Amino acid sequence: MKTICFVTTGDIKSIATAKRALGMANPLTDLGWQVHIIMEDTAENRHRASMECDGRTEVHFLRYASARDERQKKSALLAGIRPNYIYLCAFVFRNVVPTSFKCIKLVEHSELRSSIKDVPRWRKALELATEYYSLIYADGLLNASSYLQRLYPRRARFVLRGNMPMLYFPYAYSKQVCKKGASTAPTQASKRPGDIFVTYLGSLSRAYRTIDLVKVLPLIGQPAVKLLLLGNGDDRQAIEALVAANKLGGQVFMPGYVSEEDVAAYFSLTDVFVLPMSDTVQDWARCPSKLYMYLPYGKPIVTARIGEPPTVLGDEGVYYEQGSVQSLASAIVAAMRKGTLGIAPEPHEWAARAAEFDRWATNTFEQRA
Repeated sequence: MKTICFVTTGDIKSIATAKRALGMANPLTDLGWQVHIIMEDTAENRHRASMECDGRTEVHFLRYASARDERQKKSALLAGIRPNYIYLCAFVFRNVVPTSFKCIKLVEHSELRSSIKDVPRWRKALELATEYYSLIYADGLLNASSYLQRLYPRRARFVLRGNMPMLYFPYAYSKQVCKKGASTAPTQASKRPGDIFVTYLGSLSRAYRTIDLVKVLPLIGQPAVKLLLLGNGDDRQAIEALVAANKLGGQVFMPGYVSEEDVAAYFSLTDVFVLPMSDTVQDWARCPSKLYMYLPYGKPIVTARIGEPPTVLGDEGVYYEQGSVQSLASAIVAAMRKGTLGIAPEPHEWAARAAEFDRWATNTFEQRA
């Protein structure tokens, strides 16, 4: 039996990279793998693991006193498990654990941290060095976006690892979390006949220009259009001020952070999903997990032709010109008329990703052994 251990860091409430481990655990077990997951011992991590993993997955909850303590405890635990594969869900200092036994080390890249704006140059240089070091540390890379899948082979050739195995491996959605149909979970919004709900899930961030979603409401000019902003972030106060100044309190609902098991209650109200993207290297490189959470609900998705969304949505996406509030408003109106999303969601379930990973690992590492 093949054994894999996913190494995660932090609380899933704020660091989403652990979603991969939880989503793939049961499907990999169904395919004959023994799955272990290392997670920080937090209430949300325990809750999510209990939702998505059955008793066949061994989830190891650890408490840490420092980053160094975290690495040491993870290394000791891995030495006891001795898995065939170690899967680092993020290549950060706390996850880069030393190993004293032979195994296949896999690293996932889901963003390009060296491209993040508004950070000191020394930090960007450190992130860039870390990204290159992943090519030395790992036996294989899994790139969550097509941008990264194009970038890392070039980098691998630069460090003389041009034959390094890599897999284009986007995020997916969990059927345990994204449940279609009505939900009995309470919400801060209720839908009346004629209401049209436009929903955004994610950080209320200046970087994502989420305030533009409020600015479009006067341009659309339809009181029946309601806006659901699910999440918190550095732009929340500015958004609340804009809502108050424009007397949009009856149209904008901001419940804050919503647990993923309660997301379905809001998504079941939704007529149009919105996924803002900016023309930055950061957005071209990242894999927005919310895109895959939107898919099973079958509603139009408004986004920009940047990064992963057009790769996944193709002609079914409703696109706006990045940076233009008027274009965003027009796209939302077009999506309201469109009504449905003509994309089968099943290829984007975690079960499909697990099957793809199983084939790749078998063909790449097992048959070469």
